[in-house]
Amino acid sequence: MDKTSVLDLSEALNRVDGDQDLFFTLAGLFLQESQKEAAAIRVALGKQDGAGLAAAAHKLKGSVIEMCAPRLFERAKRLEELGRQGELAEASSVCADVETSLAEVHDALRKLIAEGFSS
Repeated sequence: MDKTSVLDLSEALNRVDGDQDLFFTLAGLFLQESQKEAAAIRVALGKQDGAGLAAAAHKLKGSVIEMCAPRLFERAKRLEELGRQGELAEASSVCADVETSLAEVHDALRKLIAEGFSS
């Protein structure tokens, strides 16, 4: 999987056995839940809570796996590691990267939901 791409749609569809309706359902849930997970990351970072940050980033990372968003996955993984290590100063900049990548994934998913898969 190309770690620089926003979404790997081929892999995402493969994960749901080509069921586009299921993918769209999962994408809709991801759009909702990932906002909550990002908010939990911001709260933990604001409280300087490394364990909470690691847990919230881990939860986001798990959601991202299903959407096959490699760049966001790598950034969430890094944020989780920083939280576990208590390196919260560096976590602030990585959190900004997570937010940027999350916005890119959201934009790509919304466009895909609106337009559907190309044949």
